Amino acid sequence: MKHIVSFVYCEIHKIYRSTVFWVILAAFTVLPFMSLIKLFGADSISWSEYLIDTMTTFPALLILGFAFTNCWVFGREYTDKTINDLLVKPVSKLYIATSKFIAIFLWNVLLAVLMFTVIILIGFGFGLTGSADRWVFHYFILFMGTSLLTMLVGTITAFLANVTKGYLAPIGFIFLIIIVVNVVDNVGLAAFVPWTIPGLLVADGFLSPLS
Repeated sequence: MKHIVSFVYCEIHKIYRSTVFWVILAAFTVLPFMSLIKLFGADSISWSEYLIDTMTTFPALLILGFAFTNCWVFGREYTDKTINDLLVKPVSKLYIATSKFIAIFLWNVLLAVLMFTVIILIGFGFGLTGSADRWVFHYFILFMGTSLLTMLVGTITAFLANVTKGYLAPIGFIFLIIIVVNVVDNVGLAAFVPWTIPGLLVADGFLSPLS
């Protein structure tokens, strides 16, 4: 347990000190403002309408962001030539991998909470109609559930980063997945593809047993 805590602290420190952390943080802060396009010019929009529309727009961004955090945390060890330093440490490799996934999880939760907070602040800024309390809590639960599922399917890029010894191939895989997500959404196969299933939770409020 002591080793895990130490390694998690080290991973968090490496993430926090990197430029990538701040770039992704800025992206998750700015991109929710895309919802302003639909708010401008609208006579009256309720909280329910705003959140339903917005929550179905951003799952693709979660896929992109969370998959990138996975492949970057693992892949940078190869590109920075620090993987050998990790492997020679007299510590279980399971501890090293687990600490990385814990750090990634905390990073992704921060990004999800930040994005949802910005979305809600935009709604309050435009003075949407109706009561916000009920809808905000309801969609926060759905959004975080969607985020957790997206984190799970995003771990495949961590595997690819280790197999390919870098993060270029996983990044290419991410963009391929984004294309696949758009295609299966249009042909009605979203319930069968792991990367589109999390978006169904926030859009429909439930998942079928098959999904």
